[in-house]
Amino acid sequence: MVQYLKSVDVPEDRIVLITPPPLWEAAWEQECLLQGCKLNRLNSVVGEYAGACLQVAHDCGIDVLDLWTLMQDTQDFSSYLSDGLHLSPKGNEFLFSHLWPLIEKKVSSLPLLLPYWRDVAEAKPELSLLGDGDH
Repeated sequence: MVQYLKSVDVPEDRIVLITPPPLWEAAWEQECLLQGCKLNRLNSVVGEYAGACLQVAHDCGIDVLDLWTLMQDTQDFSSYLSDGLHLSPKGNEFLFSHLWPLIEKKVSSLPLLLPYWRDVAEAKPELSLLGDGDH
């Protein structure tokens, strides 16, 4: 994935990898049983994928968010997963709270191409966006 992004001219400093979140095996096993199958994933294997993601980020010199480790650093990460595998609303908030600072750091130096939304004239927004209308 990283090589593809580089091949289409996405600069390395604009790429952030995110490891998978941990797996809450007990809840995921219940989901599997409801579907008529047995547990088909293990958190230890997810950890191997997370480790591979960290290694790729290191090898490529790009930023990475280690969601697998961060979530398990909390007392109980089960509330971050809706079914043991997929992020719940609280899990999405957790991801956002850790990802936003990385993104903000990357975009803070970018120029503002359009006016700030509060600076757009409600009555005639085209004047705020196009100047005097001659463009």
